[in-house]
Amino acid sequence: MKLIVFEEKTYYKMYEEMLRRMYKIASEEKALSCSEEEHDFLTTTEALKLLKLKSRNRLYNLREQKEIVFYQHGRRVLYSKKSIIAYIKRQKIT
Repeated sequence: MKLIVFEEKTYYKMYEEMLRRMYKIASEEKALSCSEEEHDFLTTTEALKLLKLKSRNRLYNLREQKEIVFYQHGRRVLYSKKSIIAYIKRQKIT
């Protein structure tokens, strides 16, 4: 185990910088969460978690079969959360 020693002035300067960055990130996430509520988009990883899939290929197949709505800008793909939830409801066996 290594022990790192800081001068008190340096420690508080780093501490203030860390807090400033954390507040900045928190405010950006809050702004993003507001815009996400409007658009309700999911990344590929989030879509896989919501669908409880392990295979990206299955997600791509659902996309190709037009079972779920997606948007692509360049290499970034976003999935509609509403369409994924609707797909899950359609798969329900009664």
